[in-house]
Amino acid sequence: MITVISPTIYIYPIMNTPESKPISVSDLNKQIKNILENSISRFWVSGEISNFIHHSSGHMYFTLKDEKSEIRCVMFKGPNQLLHFKPENGMQILLEGEISVYEPRGQYQILVKKMEPAGIGTLYLAFEALKKELSIEGLFDLDKKQKLPTYPRNIGIITSKTGAAVQDIFQVLHRRAPHVNIILRSTQVQGDKAANDIVEAINDMVSYNKLDVIIIGRGGGSLEDLWPFNEEPVARAIFSCPIPIISAVGHETDLSISDLVADMRAPTPSAAAELVSPATNDIFETIIGFERNLSSLMKRYLQIRWQSLDNTKDRFALQEPSRLLQKHNDRYNELTKLLFQTYRYSIQTFSSKFSTLHEKLHALNPKNILSRGYSIAYREDDQKIILDPRDLQQEEHFKLQTYKGTLRAKKTGEKK
Repeated sequence: MITVISPTIYIYPIMNTPESKPISVSDLNKQIKNILENSISRFWVSGEISNFIHHSSGHMYFTLKDEKSEIRCVMFKGPNQLLHFKPENGMQILLEGEISVYEPRGQYQILVKKMEPAGIGTLYLAFEALKKELSIEGLFDLDKKQKLPTYPRNIGIITSKTGAAVQDIFQVLHRRAPHVNIILRSTQVQGDKAANDIVEAINDMVSYNKLDVIIIGRGGGSLEDLWPFNEEPVARAIFSCPIPIISAVGHETDLSISDLVADMRAPTPSAAAELVSPATNDIFETIIGFERNLSSLMKRYLQIRWQSLDNTKDRFALQEPSRLLQKHNDRYNELTKLLFQTYRYSIQTFSSKFSTLHEKLHALNPKNILSRGYSIAYREDDQKIILDPRDLQQEEHFKLQTYKGTLRAKKTGEKK
């Protein structure tokens, strides 16, 4: 049971005399409005909905009551569009709001900012309380978040091995960055023991000591399903982890404590995989950009040295010019030789990286696999690849993709 205690309000009456000038009703209501709205801060209150009206304007009007009292409430269109349930008469709810006075009628009411069903509302209050506590401690501060590596080689994943999230992550990483190593630590992501298991998983990843970044999360679900990622031990484990962590919990509209404390929040597990896997084409473009920048810097440096040499020649034209010019010329030749050696070494290094990446891409080309005598069987109707003969019916036709063409075949029998 949540008890809301409002500040004590003292109203000192004004002594009226026949000579004193009376105030208008509007002024009186305005004074009452200022006293109530400025003296009572935002609060949480629970009760039962009655007289509920969802107006055509989008605003909601209702009465909140308990066994002894009731109070009018209004929730305007903006805040109520974020509700994930439909309020109804007789429903027990928990709402956050502030006192508002409607001056034209001299009525006070609750201006509702947030509303939750009573059961979920308790979890929501716990969420808000922990969120406030960790925010005050600085666990959400941007300056304490670690930078993600640009080109990670070893990526850790903490999620359920049977969930859809891990499959989504695998598909993205295999497509965008087949060269990375994936380390999966399967964990519970739902239930009473999930939070402790997630903390242990983070510690296991730290002990492994070979990871560049970690993705932690799961697919969508209700607030209760996602609750392990809102527990304090998980938040503190993420904050203390020396390895950058991306939190990808639920769908894009879901927000958890782990999202706030992690070094990066991804709206979905697939999006998290994309954040840590720059595409191979992007890597090639980056390398080419480095080569162009190096060439430009070398040309600019040579131009500066040539200009410096010209200035030196003009300045000492009458002071043994031949000896000074020879000195600068020797230095110029040394620098030129060094620059070109550095340039050749850089080009060789880039060429080696290109060759390595090209060989990897060539080895992963499906056509090269088919050229070694392999073939791919797939259905005729939906083009789905056949992984098990039992996926076909007797006498059902299918196709075989070979290196140089396609064959049509039929299942006629099955060995037992």
